[in-house]
Amino acid sequence: MKKIIFILASLLLSGTAMAQDYTFTNHNVVPYNLNPSLAGNANAMRFGLDYRMQWPTLKNKYNTIRLTYDQNFYRQIGSVGVSYVHDNQAGVIKNNEFSAVYSHNIRLQDGYYVRLGVQGSFMYNVLDDDLIFDDQYMREGVIMPTSQEQLESYKTAFLDFSVGAAFVVENLLTVGASIYHIAEPNNGFNEESANYLGRRYVFHANYLHDLESRAGLWGRRSLSSSYVFGSLSYQQQDFVANNVKYAYKQLYAGVGAMMAPVLFGISYKHDFNDVYSRLNTVSFMVGATYKGFQAYYIYDLYTSKKGNGSWSHELSFIYVLPDRHYKYSCPIIYW
Repeated sequence: MKKIIFILASLLLSGTAMAQDYTFTNHNVVPYNLNPSLAGNANAMRFGLDYRMQWPTLKNKYNTIRLTYDQNFYRQIGSVGVSYVHDNQAGVIKNNEFSAVYSHNIRLQDGYYVRLGVQGSFMYNVLDDDLIFDDQYMREGVIMPTSQEQLESYKTAFLDFSVGAAFVVENLLTVGASIYHIAEPNNGFNEESANYLGRRYVFHANYLHDLESRAGLWGRRSLSSSYVFGSLSYQQQDFVANNVKYAYKQLYAGVGAMMAPVLFGISYKHDFNDVYSRLNTVSFMVGATYKGFQAYYIYDLYTSKKGNGSWSHELSFIYVLPDRHYKYSCPIIYW
């Protein structure tokens, strides 16, 4: 554990580097974490709480908390969302992200839409100023001053922007792409040692198949409480290790079914990164719904030889407050 903390701190004190984003397995539960254009796609007022505990066997926990809200406005054409994320990296680095999202829905024809989204974020990151490096330990138990370069500040703040677009067939298919951290902002704690947040490119697709018939005099536009789904996404983000620039690549594929009030699924995440040990993951998800309330639990099982604790846990709670005066159709995809 001390080695991990030392590596994190050393990267901050070294030359130019690139950081990476926090991660959630359940990115489809709050879809605008995957693409800002999907804000408001629940056609209702939606509140979310997500918690991820990664590698719990390690003494210094890696955990992430996310709070979200999004809602449709003006005949379901425009949607807004806000979110807050707190990411704790072993108690060494604590990242805080405040974001606002706007999504615009363009109707091509009945049941077909294009969604465009933009996200602005304010980042506030803090580094633990009580770090103790290896060269400070003495045999007598005395803590000596470190020979490592000292930081000018243990706090940093900056603005960040992201964009996305998606093509949607109502209650059937979503295909989209997004770019996060367009300007690659510097989130380093030392002016002489830049630590850039590399661009994250996302490509994703989601398919839903309703298991109940839509036949009838008028037909049914809404999604029933029984359906199967499949999700596929590819993400790539640049980062620097040992003064060499790499691209972190990850492929995600998942399938599942909703049989109200129960929802369950399984997914596989493949890591293409060769710089460190790959962290391929098999995830199991189970959830339940009651009226507008949804709860999910996800268990990540690392299949790699070095899994850093072998598993992770995620909990998600969603509350959807539908509009009683809803009159206009809009893409609705919850997972």
